[in-house]
Amino acid sequence: MLSRIKELYEYRDLLVTMAMKELKLQYRNSVLGFFWSLLNPLLMMLIFTFVFANVFKFNIKDFPIFILCGLFPWNFFNGSLVGATGSIVANSNLIKKVYFPREILPLASVLANLINFLLSIVVLFLFLIVYGHNFYVFIPLLLVIIFIETILIAGAALLLSSLNVYYRDIQYIVGVGLLAIFYATPVIYQLSMVEKSSLMMRRPYLMYIYKLNPMVWMITVYRELLYENRWPTLKMFLYAITGAVILLIIGYTVFHRLQPRFAEEV
Repeated sequence: MLSRIKELYEYRDLLVTMAMKELKLQYRNSVLGFFWSLLNPLLMMLIFTFVFANVFKFNIKDFPIFILCGLFPWNFFNGSLVGATGSIVANSNLIKKVYFPREILPLASVLANLINFLLSIVVLFLFLIVYGHNFYVFIPLLLVIIFIETILIAGAALLLSSLNVYYRDIQYIVGVGLLAIFYATPVIYQLSMVEKSSLMMRRPYLMYIYKLNPMVWMITVYRELLYENRWPTLKMFLYAITGAVILLIIGYTVFHRLQPRFAEEV
């Protein structure tokens, strides 16, 4: 694995070039360009705020901030996997003609969405300042959790992109699967609501199943830092790291075993 990382580093210019190409393709023929990546979560924030804060009367302080702290990390996860899943099949001509580390294709999608995410974080900071959240001291740890989420997404991207070469239905399943994971992740609601619900139903095992979703811990840590303005517990942080590392190992292992036949299958 270390040799592959070293090779990826040697091809880092190609990785950056592919990521920039993907960014340009995303906003080609678009008047607003990059701003669409900001408008989408902002519009969703307005909709969720109206529905849950005004219609269903969720008693959550600073609800727009609460939503954005979940939506921006989620969009990074969602956009990366949607783009990465079909990346190898979409670049079949390139794979057949030129040698380069195949991991670059899904990772370029992750990098492109990471750039979007980092820029959107600046907008989130502006909202935090307006609402009076003292988040500055947590920025170093925020960078760490962004890195951990990137590892998590990279693992999922490698896994899905390699499987999609052999099973083309994967790209369609991913869309439905991400929608299901969205509602199984505390993006628009509090984690405590799920905990209370499982206790009321006297089915505590449901909470254990729910917490197997690594994005539960990612979103929760983001909220602890930016919305609650407090340090996450060590247990919570370790869960986030463990989920990311496990998924990266699985994704890399599957990708490495399947990639020798990519040129034949695409």
